[in-house]
Amino acid sequence: ATCFSIFLISCKKDKDESPSLTGYWLGKYGSGATSYPDKPQALLLRQDGTFRVWANNVDTAVASKAEGTYSVSGNVITFSFTYLPPAGGTYSMRTEVNTIYSFMEGTWGSGSSTTSGGKAFFAKK
Repeated sequence: ATCFSIFLISCKKDKDESPSLTGYWLGKYGSGATSYPDKPQALLLRQDGTFRVWANNVDTAVASKAEGTYSVSGNVITFSFTYLPPAGGTYSMRTEVNTIYSFMEGTWGSGSSTTSGGKAFFAKK
């Protein structure tokens, strides 16, 4: 019985720990090319290529909300999103993610521009 128990423990499958973009990312964004990101922003990346943005408040219940899509090419992630009423406005963002998908940083802009607004960074939670 003891040998059988040891055999079962040693054959236990390891959990798949491969990195993934999906999940909750917490970060900040800033306005202007030289401004350090200082405004709170969070992302929830879904597996289907859609995501939710919460901005300008750490409390997601009162933060400005946006919905959008993202695409991945290598380590570059491109986002397009529109804020829900009453805020409104469409924006784009381009980030580069590290190899273990734990940190990304890049730039954002109005409309389809990914560079006219400022900088942003996010850490996966």
